[in-house]
Amino acid sequence: MIPQRFHVVIIGGGLGGLCLAQGLKKAGVSVAVFERDMSPDARTQGYRIHIDPQGSRALHECLPEHLWNIFASTGGEFGQGFTVMTEQMQELLSIAHGHRAIDPIAQHRSISRITLRRVLLAGLEDTVQFNKRFQRYEETANGSVIAHFDDGSCAEADILVAADGVHSRVRKQYLPHADPVDAGVVGIGGKVPLTEIILELAPRQLFDGPVMVVPGAPGSLFMAMWKRAPEANRQLRLLGIEEPLAGDEDYLLLALGGRPAYFGLKNDLQSVPGDVLKNVLCRETANWHPNLRKLVEALDESEIFLNPLRTSRSVEPWKTTHITLLGDAIHSMTPYRGIGGNIVLKDAALLCSKLVGAFQGRKSLLDAIAEYETSMREYAFAAVEDSRKAMEQFTGKKNAVMFSMAKAGMRVVNTFLRWRSA
Repeated sequence: MIPQRFHVVIIGGGLGGLCLAQGLKKAGVSVAVFERDMSPDARTQGYRIHIDPQGSRALHECLPEHLWNIFASTGGEFGQGFTVMTEQMQELLSIAHGHRAIDPIAQHRSISRITLRRVLLAGLEDTVQFNKRFQRYEETANGSVIAHFDDGSCAEADILVAADGVHSRVRKQYLPHADPVDAGVVGIGGKVPLTEIILELAPRQLFDGPVMVVPGAPGSLFMAMWKRAPEANRQLRLLGIEEPLAGDEDYLLLALGGRPAYFGLKNDLQSVPGDVLKNVLCRETANWHPNLRKLVEALDESEIFLNPLRTSRSVEPWKTTHITLLGDAIHSMTPYRGIGGNIVLKDAALLCSKLVGAFQGRKSLLDAIAEYETSMREYAFAAVEDSRKAMEQFTGKKNAVMFSMAKAGMRVVNTFLRWRSA
């Protein structure tokens, strides 16, 4: 079959956009990525991301072999279990993943977002343009799409892919009714350097994976450790990266989630200073186990974040065009299932396979996009809803979480395992 020559423009150089670009480039499809960041090092979000089997499969499909090998050996040392405990460190339930999966590809992995982004950027130096803020698009009479940028430049494409996140400018123009809404919950937290003192204070379960602390109040504390495996340093040097990357040192993440009223916060959440947030955290954990209190007290108030959560709503099918969307640009979800990043990667791999099919002449371009969008809507919005329900569970009425864990623990375990093994 004679390949159908077309050019793909991706707006957004996050995990999904870069994963898609890697897969398209590997298949010989013409692609360009436009990213608003000033440079590859401009984004310093150093928090770990859990890559589950579906995320691992997506990366394996899209990455060239040498980058896959670097990714696969660049994870953290801690396990992939999950524990729920009370604020007095009494264990309510624990899910262990102590063994390695038989499948060398479809495994659970842990990697920092900074490192993963650098792996995904490797080899795309001529594909990604930085400091390009998307402004609007226009559709031409011949079916192509022209993307316009704030600097006055433009780029013409046969397919325009919105991978520009929860505040997607492409979505605002293309599907203005699909904007995410306020989830009614905020997260407050930060990172603590992983010193010997912190390791001694931390619950032992953190060495097996993340921990959720559920007090007798409408909130919950998420905890996760990140410690780079020694092999990672050597692998990253293959990309010319010396360790550690800025903002990517070993750490313990703490994030307390709840309704603004639970924290006593008012309307203007974006302007709350770090010392106030630190006081809120210390106040809400004042009666907790001494070790947990000390971990909270170790947070640097100058680096504490406040994150108002947003979530998408299910969107009715739209007419397929030469514009499509992936990841948070269309299905933003809360972090309470820990699956958002994996759904983004799944989007990228699925869209890549459909576009490559069109490129190779097996189907029309619009049919390829329609197949992707039909599948994506089904699995992605199911994940959005499941994530929303988990958020409600962990930030609900007083004692609701502890009661549900005690009386319906197996249901929680089964649901969690279903998403982890998908």
